[in-house]
Amino acid sequence: MAEKSNLNKEVTEQMAQRLVAARVAAGYQKRSQVFERFPSWNPNTYSSHELGRRKISEPFARKYAEAFKVSVSHLLGHDLVEEIEVAKPTPNASFPPRWQRFSATESIPLLGQTAGGANGRFILNGSEVGRVFTPPMLEGVEDAYAVRVYGTSMEPRYYAGETVWLNPHEPVRQGDDVVVQLLTDEENGRESYIKRFVSKSSKVTRLWQHNPDEAETNELEFDSDRVFSVHKIVFHATV
Repeated sequence: MAEKSNLNKEVTEQMAQRLVAARVAAGYQKRSQVFERFPSWNPNTYSSHELGRRKISEPFARKYAEAFKVSVSHLLGHDLVEEIEVAKPTPNASFPPRWQRFSATESIPLLGQTAGGANGRFILNGSEVGRVFTPPMLEGVEDAYAVRVYGTSMEPRYYAGETVWLNPHEPVRQGDDVVVQLLTDEENGRESYIKRFVSKSSKVTRLWQHNPDEAETNELEFDSDRVFSVHKIVFHATV
């Protein structure tokens, strides 16, 4: 029982850290700003979730995920329990905790890329450099793929070296995190960015980055004629 209790406590604490990171990445630097934006939320309940005093249940995770534009699976920590279990000796408990397993029969291609430059720019070279597990929301999704995060422009939302999974068929709306591919002057040339989607008109596509380098801006603008694709990020993890 002690092993299970410690595991639950560790998972709850990491879920709380993810909730704080999601809130900050969504633009709410202070917890009080959340209550101003969502007056129906119970401040005591939300604070207990951020402080790790109370485990986040699925109904609350869905509400927070929608507000902060992150995946429900990420906030619920579906990937945490297995990672913690792997790091520990095999327990003797006869009633181990349950967690959601990723499919052992499906995998998604990890696409290769070449480092670019300013604003976290990188080039997807189209080649498959590996296979990664399939998150539940991408099971059976044709053409789903994953890429590595390059650069620091999206910290603390994403860190260099993390992996993001994309659904090329999911509709994109304001506030979604995306991988945008832009056409270049080179034949069949494309450059890519991991950013937050702001808006797209017939003339201009606007994106947002959380942590621009010196002399760079948070908001980026590109001619919409250059936009080759905008694909929604639906999951991310370190693998």
